[in-house]
Amino acid sequence: MAFTEQEKLTIEIIDKQLDAYNNRDIEAFAATYHDDVEIHAFPGGLQYQGKDELIKRYGAKFSSLVYLNATSLNRIVNGSYLIDKERACSASETPENIETDVVVIASYQVEDGLIKRVCFMRD
Repeated sequence: MAFTEQEKLTIEIIDKQLDAYNNRDIEAFAATYHDDVEIHAFPGGLQYQGKDELIKRYGAKFSSLVYLNATSLNRIVNGSYLIDKERACSASETPENIETDVVVIASYQVEDGLIKRVCFMRD
């Protein structure tokens, strides 16, 4: 099955976001998000909004950790929507000493070529 042009753009921006996350590059990471991004957690709802808040939260995370790695395990894409089952690992001392290893469902909505909404779901 071939992807539509919109689906290709959606995949491209999410992959850029994952690469920037894994490189702990807050500028490249933030560049993939809409200025008015909304971050939700299911079932709690809206956690925060806006790129400035995203930079504040993820910037602190990126600077406090020596290793971050998020990998898409399964992916569904439909137009401007992408759902990933992601595994995320992190370490604060050495990359070999993983302290956090979680699997989450991340649902992304892309608008105007940028991530507009994210909803995280996890046990």
